[in-house]
Amino acid sequence: MNVFQAEREVIAGKLTAAGCPGVTLDPRAPLPCVLVDVPSVENRVGVGGWSCSIPVRILAAPPGGVDAAAWMLDQLEIVLGAYPAALPAVPGTHPRGDSDVPAYTVPVALTVTNPTC
Repeated sequence: MNVFQAEREVIAGKLTAAGCPGVTLDPRAPLPCVLVDVPSVENRVGVGGWSCSIPVRILAAPPGGVDAAAWMLDQLEIVLGAYPAALPAVPGTHPRGDSDVPAYTVPVALTVTNPTC
């Protein structure tokens, strides 16, 4: 397994243990869910690693009414409890199939070690 996938799995495990329902690594998972998405690699850290951001996407079922907002805010509280430095948490939408679904995106910043160094 590569180091990026391993970090995604660590985040998913921590969120599941914190009580977050529907945590997944699969962007095709049924809604609502909490998707630990693929990382953005932002910078090199010396010769031995990379500065990354792994987006945690809290995805609700459309159309995005009060029930969807309440569900997302409940999950947001759990995510920020597990990763208090994961800011900013940004509401919006996320493309899913032919539509956009209500979403919160929470970036989890970390440093990933290069396994070849």
